[in-house]
Amino acid sequence: MDGRFAYRRVARQTERVPGTPINATQYPHCFVCGADNPSGLGLHIFQDELDAVASFRPTAAHQGYPGRLHGGIVGLLVDEMLVYAGAPHGLEGMTAKVRYWLRKPIPFDVELSLRSRLIQQSDRGFRATVAIHFPDGTLAADGEGMCVLRTPPAIDPGDGQTVPSTFNPGADS
Repeated sequence: MDGRFAYRRVARQTERVPGTPINATQYPHCFVCGADNPSGLGLHIFQDELDAVASFRPTAAHQGYPGRLHGGIVGLLVDEMLVYAGAPHGLEGMTAKVRYWLRKPIPFDVELSLRSRLIQQSDRGFRATVAIHFPDGTLAADGEGMCVLRTPPAIDPGDGQTVPSTFNPGADS
């Protein structure tokens, strides 16, 4: 290990109750989980103990090769679930590195179960794994990655207005 990420095992949990929705409502237009994005995937993510879980049913609109889910959609699902692995631990992250493996061809109209788990944490970010299973428990795809911690916007106590995040790569200097 090169010392840039001094990881420690994670066992901290927030006050959320298992089964509680953990979708980030402050991002309603997110392509994967945004409630207000009519072109998006509409993924609903929940807490299950220390993991984040979701289900997804691909349709023909998500096609790559004939009759199969596009591998890029799998990548989007893995990326999103990596970020949500931090939520049961009170962490908000942004994907810095992701990789995934397609283990089996994924047809349409099958309910996939997604599970992400935080495996390591540092003061700058966290590592997580993701598994996507068919209804019979067979592994369809899996992935792993690293997220950097995102500092959420704060409320200025003086006027109640939102103060921009300290991590804002698109902001002018």
